[in-house]
Amino acid sequence: MDVALFTHELQHLLRTEIEGLAPAERGAIVRRQLALFEDERRLLDHRLAFVPFVPGRRPVDEILAPGLGSSEAIGLLAGAAPDHVTLLFHLSHAGQRIAALPAGGELRATLHLLDAAGRAARVVPGWDARPLPALRLDELVGAAAPAAGPAAAFALRIDVDAVFGPLRQEAGGPSAPFGFGSLFFERFRLDLALELDGSPIARDAFEFEIFDESAFGGLYGRIATRLLPDDLRRQLAAEGGRAGVGVAFHPWFPVLCIGVEKANLYFKAIRGDVVRELRMLTDPAWLLRVGLYLELLTCLGIFEAVRPTIDLLSPEERALFETGPRFAELRRCIDAAAWTKVWGLRGIAFMRTPGVDLPVGVQNLLKKKAATLAFLHAHHDDLRHAIALAGPNRLNAQETWQRVFRDAERAVLKMNQEAFPELAALGDGVRRFVLWHQQGSAFGLSIPAALAGAFGDQHGLFPSACAQYRASMNEVAAWAAQRGLMEFTGSECVPRAVSLLESHLAGQHARLAQLQRRDGYQGTLELRDADEAPRLIPVDEIRARIAGIALFQVLTADELDHLARLARTITLGPTERILVQGNPGSSLFVLHDGELEVIVRADGSERVLAELLPGSVVGEVAFLTGQPRGATVRAVDGATVVEIAARHLEPLVRERPVILEALTALMTRRQELASEALQGGSLLERIAAAIFGT
Repeated sequence: MDVALFTHELQHLLRTEIEGLAPAERGAIVRRQLALFEDERRLLDHRLAFVPFVPGRRPVDEILAPGLGSSEAIGLLAGAAPDHVTLLFHLSHAGQRIAALPAGGELRATLHLLDAAGRAARVVPGWDARPLPALRLDELVGAAAPAAGPAAAFALRIDVDAVFGPLRQEAGGPSAPFGFGSLFFERFRLDLALELDGSPIARDAFEFEIFDESAFGGLYGRIATRLLPDDLRRQLAAEGGRAGVGVAFHPWFPVLCIGVEKANLYFKAIRGDVVRELRMLTDPAWLLRVGLYLELLTCLGIFEAVRPTIDLLSPEERALFETGPRFAELRRCIDAAAWTKVWGLRGIAFMRTPGVDLPVGVQNLLKKKAATLAFLHAHHDDLRHAIALAGPNRLNAQETWQRVFRDAERAVLKMNQEAFPELAALGDGVRRFVLWHQQGSAFGLSIPAALAGAFGDQHGLFPSACAQYRASMNEVAAWAAQRGLMEFTGSECVPRAVSLLESHLAGQHARLAQLQRRDGYQGTLELRDADEAPRLIPVDEIRARIAGIALFQVLTADELDHLARLARTITLGPTERILVQGNPGSSLFVLHDGELEVIVRADGSERVLAELLPGSVVGEVAFLTGQPRGATVRAVDGATVVEIAARHLEPLVRERPVILEALTALMTRRQELASEALQGGSLLERIAAAIFGT
């Protein structure tokens, strides 16, 4: 129907006589229908949108810095501390954020458990069109928030144990939700609708994962508590019995002992981020998935290798493993033959060393070393598959990898006495040689001939473990980078500069302290939690920093105060990146203290463009235009930066539109930036989109 025909039909309808209805009453009906039509259009202009998960950000950031918050992508069930999944969302009308529901409006949430294919399998009890209040995060947690206006996000918090615990308990057994058959985690989708008189006028959905914290390490536990004691009994029986030989002397014991502690340490970091919303990891979800798949691949590979002797799976678990759809990819990745070879290196060196008070020979240390190296080789083949199963991470894989490496170093330092009880029979000097000796150095010690002959001029336990594990992690990272699964800056993903042991051995105590504090510990090799609160730069210092930035010269004193109040403080450790070339972003960063370096990758090689001192600004182009980051920026030996989001300008620009014009003029004058930003739209349009989120 064209306009002319529509107009003709409308006039005909208006002139149609209706029995018992006067012309004036016909006009009133038409006017009411027009009003309803306009109301419908007005209501349909409402939008509801979840704030996505952004690596490096946490929901709590929304309280002090509206616009810099992030929804959570994961939650921990049955953990050491209660957890909540916090989701942020915005409401807008006609393109502008609103701070309250429309009159008569109501929020309703439906929560679905998803199946292996990502389809809705069932509604979580109590969450079928559940009514929810429209509250900001500060109202939910009772925290003080700056006056942020309608830009602040609404929030909802889901109590993980209360909501998902009943699913875990309702049936029990390996096939229950969160059980062995589901790989100890489940995926959920929350559908949130804004309704008026029972009809949805806006809606959005958000998917997240819930992991059963109590299940992590359980498969490793079966190896330590069932497999090794069983094998020890068999070896002792073959020797006719031997007093004083416990499971700690088994050649497989060190790698399990230290490996479980390493997992405990990085899981502590995950728990700190997920439950306490600290910033130890930029994306705890990726590490959680990698760790879970690695445990499954390694343990199931070992289970298959030792199955002729002992089956560590229950009948129900074995049926799920051999036929369950969630195990299909795992079954294809498991290399039981490789683990059979490693299992062949489990023999204890029973022949005692003369003059050494041990129930086994000193040669058992070398047995442990050989078994550990073989274990790590097979383990890291599994790690490649675990990364592929966890999915690509091109945002923060390097920082995560470095944290895992340091936790491995901490585990070696912490557990060496438990993992190597043979050391207790050696004198302090000999023990220091075994632990700390560096190839080519002279201790001037009298070393037992059997020990000296066995070790030769090799690295001691700590330097050897550090070098070998770092090389292995770098090899895996390079493999993953070639396949687009990881990314890193520099020639190595884990350079020497981020190693605790390397810093200690080189006497670089300041760097060691920086690395420890970045990971939440005090600044020595001892594993004591840091007792200081995260540093926050005072608002007046932030204001002084940003007042000198050319980009903000157009702002008044009150407007500068507004930005300073909403800015976010970020502490960076050695080599930690704040920008990654090619990644999206809409914030700029001001260096408050420390030193940054700017690195550009082109034609397969990297070049350091500049070294930046306090007061420097990075990220201006993406801040205003939404362009991908043009360079990577990272700390040298640690730094503190201030983050300001483009959305922080929104209320200022709405109040004074001339700010948008001034920013556009400034960027236009920077010809090299303007020419790039103009691709795909006018510069003004791109700046407006970055500020208003359109």
